[in-house]
Amino acid sequence: MILLTIDEWWSQMETEEQVFWILAIFSSVVFFLVFIFSLFGFDADSDFDTDLSADADIDSPDFPIFSIKSITAFMTFFSWTGVLLLKEGRSLWTIIPYSFISGLIAMILVIFLLKKFSDLTEAGNADPLELIFEKGDVYIPIPGEKQGSGKVHVVLNRSLREMSAITEGESIATGEKIRVLEILPDNVLLVEKTK
Repeated sequence: MILLTIDEWWSQMETEEQVFWILAIFSSVVFFLVFIFSLFGFDADSDFDTDLSADADIDSPDFPIFSIKSITAFMTFFSWTGVLLLKEGRSLWTIIPYSFISGLIAMILVIFLLKKFSDLTEAGNADPLELIFEKGDVYIPIPGEKQGSGKVHVVLNRSLREMSAITEGESIATGEKIRVLEILPDNVLLVEKTK
């Protein structure tokens, strides 16, 4: 019964409206997945090697404008603006500029926020040796017995840093407290679980 109703609803739409709905649903699902992965410490923009994050930058040669997050934000707002304006009965040629501007604003906002968050965690000129015996929190779980690395949040030079870490003991879960024991090559921290 519900499938029949969805089929009727779909068949009553014009082709433009169907295209906007497909884009809206797809981009919303991707947006939701990127958000969920970010909550669990899996950063799609840095963990995937995308050709989209090519040569463009904002004040920094390493800062990508065309990242998965910014493009997803653009597509989500572009498509949902189109869906809403088509419901009002506007023509396709008046909808596209509004949708484009809406998507562009969302994209610029995401880029701005990512840049601000990036500035908070930049290493700068701080000496990682200052972290020895300092405490922090586990961000990405650390496998036990040096079987792999995780990520920790530590405060260095009065700013929050995200750094790779390993442990010689048992694995350490997200959210648990750690203490830095040693600074290894490539600024990887050797840590232990603490209270």
